[in-house]
Amino acid sequence: MFLKSLGAGLLVICAVGVAGAQTAAAPNSPPPVKMGLWQTSVTSQLQGIHLPPMVVEQLKQMSRPVPGEPYTTVTQSCLTPAQWRKSLEGVSKPPNSDCTVDKHEVNDRNFSFSLSCKTENGMTVTGHWEMRVVDKEHAHGSGDVKSIQPGAKGQNYTATTTIDSHYVSASCGDVKPGQPKVVQ
Repeated sequence: MFLKSLGAGLLVICAVGVAGAQTAAAPNSPPPVKMGLWQTSVTSQLQGIHLPPMVVEQLKQMSRPVPGEPYTTVTQSCLTPAQWRKSLEGVSKPPNSDCTVDKHEVNDRNFSFSLSCKTENGMTVTGHWEMRVVDKEHAHGSGDVKSIQPGAKGQNYTATTTIDSHYVSASCGDVKPGQPKVVQ
C-alpha cells in the first residue's frame, strides 16, 4: 500500500508540475502543448526499506514493486483547458496536506520545485522535482525524495524518479479529465 500511495503521489506531483511548467507565468494563456490524451511513464526506485526475503519473493510473484528495484507505472490522462487550469490551483501548495513548496522556478518550458511535508505520525518527506517541456507533444522530468521516520521502528528511504510523457491523440476515448487511467 505504501508504494502504491507513493506512486499516486508522484503522479499528482507530475501532473501539477507539467501544467505549472507551461502556464504558471500566464495561467489564462493557452498551454504550449496539445490538448487531448497524454501517456506518462513514471519509473521509480526506492532505497532504504528492508523487507524479509520471503516478503520480497511474494511481491515478485504478485508482480508488485520490490524496494530497491526500478518499478514503472504507465498512465493515460485527458488534458483539457479546464483540467489544465484546475491543475494550476495546487502548484503553490498541494491540497489536503501539511506540505510547503519552495525553490519554485518556472519559465515557458521548465518547471522545478522543492517540497517538504510532515505526516501525522511524524514522518518528514522532502523532495525536488523538475519537468521540461521538449515540444508540443513531449515532456520529461525527474525527482528525488527522502523520507525520515523517527523512532525505533522508523524506516528512512530515498526514491529517485524519471518521468516521460507524450501526446497520444486529440480524443481521450474513455479516459476522463482529472481521472488518470493506469495502463501498466
